[in-house]
Amino acid sequence: MPRMLELTPHLIGDYLAAEVDGWRKVSVIRMDRLPLGASRETYRIDAEVSDASGATRNEKLILRRDPPASHVDSDRLTEFESYRAIYGRGIPVPRMIHLETDPERLGGAVSIAEDLRGFHNSEYQLQQPAWAKFRPALAQQMWTYMGKLAAIDTAGLGLEKFMPPATVKNASRLQFEQWRDKFRRDSDTCDPILDAVIRELQRTCPASAKLSMVHGDFRAGNFLYDDAGVIRAILDWEMAHIGDPHEDLAWSLSRVFSFGKDDRRSGLALKEEAISWWEEGAGFKVDRATLRWYELFTDLKAQALWTSAVKVWKTSENRDVILAYASWWLQNAQNKAMLETMGRL
Repeated sequence: MPRMLELTPHLIGDYLAAEVDGWRKVSVIRMDRLPLGASRETYRIDAEVSDASGATRNEKLILRRDPPASHVDSDRLTEFESYRAIYGRGIPVPRMIHLETDPERLGGAVSIAEDLRGFHNSEYQLQQPAWAKFRPALAQQMWTYMGKLAAIDTAGLGLEKFMPPATVKNASRLQFEQWRDKFRRDSDTCDPILDAVIRELQRTCPASAKLSMVHGDFRAGNFLYDDAGVIRAILDWEMAHIGDPHEDLAWSLSRVFSFGKDDRRSGLALKEEAISWWEEGAGFKVDRATLRWYELFTDLKAQALWTSAVKVWKTSENRDVILAYASWWLQNAQNKAMLETMGRL
């Protein structure tokens, strides 16, 4: 495990000047840690950058660092290269600047990107009355972008260079086995409801009609939006992989992301509205049987994440309160969602 290293403006300025092509001198004017996400540390940086000619410019940056322990098993390379692969292909994402994979350099693997300022990312804010008028447009944009991601031909993205391979025959089984095994590694208690889900998923793994780049956590809370209700960037690609396009759709429709208030999925729109917008973006129809399988798979994947949060909270130095929240409220909510998906509620 890398040593815990305090990230200071001086340290980051010297590092960037030495490592980023074309940056000769970097003065970090301001650096703040942001209270974002449960799986990565996030810092906002204002810097003055000088190039080889001596010309200076201001750069606004986001630095994300792997913590000593996290409930998400991912690597900084996957997220960084996923952003680069999809940049300029009709899905709004920030520009990537630098990747450091050696955890000894900065106390953990680090990625640095442009910081898109002046926007919002809170899914909770969207539940406030003042934002109600913006929810329909944001919902349409979110699921349309998700559909457009499903439509992009993976052949030209170079995903095989940094993602595990998958085929139309084994994509669902690969994901199922990955998240089943993660749950079993991290769990120290019985979950008979999830055991029933696992048995059904194992019996019925579907073949895929096509493969796509799957975001892995596409939902409200993982995009930036402006004051006019326009989505400006899709964030948090750390669980991206090659898989079935129904996977992202099912994840976004999870009952657990409905805030326990009504039937608006991701707190934004009714399920059938969301599916309609996704189909419009994708250019093909949802296979309802496949979607239902991935809705059950969503329950397994989510419960594996919440269970891992329990383990991290109990056994590591990472005492982020959001991990305790996941281990308490979200586990219970996910069990209820499983029963609903299986028609037991």
